[in-house]
Amino acid sequence: MKKLDNIFHAQKIYFHKKIIYSSVKDRINKIKSIRNWILKNEDLIYSTCVRDYKKPIAEFNSTELNTVLQHIKFTLANINKWTSTKSVWAPIQLIGTRSRIYHEPKGVCLIISPWNYPFNLTLNPVISAIAAGNCVTVKPSEFTPHTSALILKMLSSLFSESEVAVVEGGADIGSYLINLKYDHIFFTGSPDVGKLVMRAASKNLSSVTLELGGRNHAVLGKSANIKDAVEKIMWSKFVNCGQTCIAVNHVFVHIDQYEKFILHAKIVLDNFFKNKSDFGEIVNSNHMNRLHKILNDAIDYGANIEIQSSNGANNNKSVPLTILNNVSLENPILHNEIFGPILPIIIYNDFNSVIEFINQDDKPLALYLFSKSKKEINYFLNSTSSGTVAINECMLQYANPYLPFGGVNSSGLGKNGGKYGFLEFSNAKSVLFQMSGFSIAKLIYPPYSSLKQKITKMLR
Repeated sequence: MKKLDNIFHAQKIYFHKKIIYSSVKDRINKIKSIRNWILKNEDLIYSTCVRDYKKPIAEFNSTELNTVLQHIKFTLANINKWTSTKSVWAPIQLIGTRSRIYHEPKGVCLIISPWNYPFNLTLNPVISAIAAGNCVTVKPSEFTPHTSALILKMLSSLFSESEVAVVEGGADIGSYLINLKYDHIFFTGSPDVGKLVMRAASKNLSSVTLELGGRNHAVLGKSANIKDAVEKIMWSKFVNCGQTCIAVNHVFVHIDQYEKFILHAKIVLDNFFKNKSDFGEIVNSNHMNRLHKILNDAIDYGANIEIQSSNGANNNKSVPLTILNNVSLENPILHNEIFGPILPIIIYNDFNSVIEFINQDDKPLALYLFSKSKKEINYFLNSTSSGTVAINECMLQYANPYLPFGGVNSSGLGKNGGKYGFLEFSNAKSVLFQMSGFSIAKLIYPPYSSLKQKITKMLR
């Protein structure tokens, strides 16, 4: 692990000797160089990334390539505003002073990225870290080695290792890195590993951003547009073969809407696959086995397969898009993050009972409600807690760079996206300016007198 120590120490030195003095224009040029490399090597990016596991090109463009390019565009358009110092008001008892907020880089940062969107979820935090003026060590997922090698090729051609380093390897490498005294650690992955990251970071008091996941509940209210809701929910399970942290995990359907839900689900599935549309793959055999076990355990507990797509049935790298019915609240499938194309349906009659079920366990990364009732929507928003919410939509909240994206408690810590990603890698430093030779505080310097006691009361 000596190489990792050397990279870490080299970045510490490089940051304090050079990066800390670089200008915002330098950061802009670095981000532009990433954009130019992507545009120049678009075909290489696609042909390389799909070697890890197949993604339809339209899906790869919309969820990986375009997402990075849009993040770059938004960052370049706003970085001067984000990095400018901000004046703030001073209260009357601080008369004579001026106060400002400076956003300084945190320093040397570690980014550990996941396998489900390995291009997007590696480069977006890298761009935010560079925009904030940091040095970065990147540890991509070992489950997508071709994408990791591509990111290494890209970033090593644009940056010295002392500024941006890419470290490949397995869990042992990640475990070693999180115990180094990084100024900030940005981790995207499972809650279980997130706990290990936070525990290691606490020893060094390193700040952390944890982009985790959870069981994202979807609820169809009695007034919901069922056709529209089914299309959006099924799409969240179709994209990337359901391997998305904000995909719907399971759906509560009002008893009056259940038959319509099933009818439209069959139509939507037929429509999705009628032109033999490409369907994504599961990343590896371990996750295939995990999904098969989740499905079999759910069936053993009483669930039934209501609908199953033909696509994926004869492919050893895919799982059919599967809808389960007769799912009880005690079924173990509702107490796990499925992270695949399996959709359990729970029939309900009482909206309050659904809210109680949502609130009895860990807070999810995302919640979804389909309803036309303002009263029901407001009650849902005020009665639940989650990282994000979408009303009458699925997953698009991630696409708005003006919204903070992230979890709460078990589903994450810290926010990302747009300005919020920049802020995660920055320290908001408060600065107070005083006139030389003057301070209102001198009115209450010791020795204390009755007059000074009266003055302190006046300053309340």
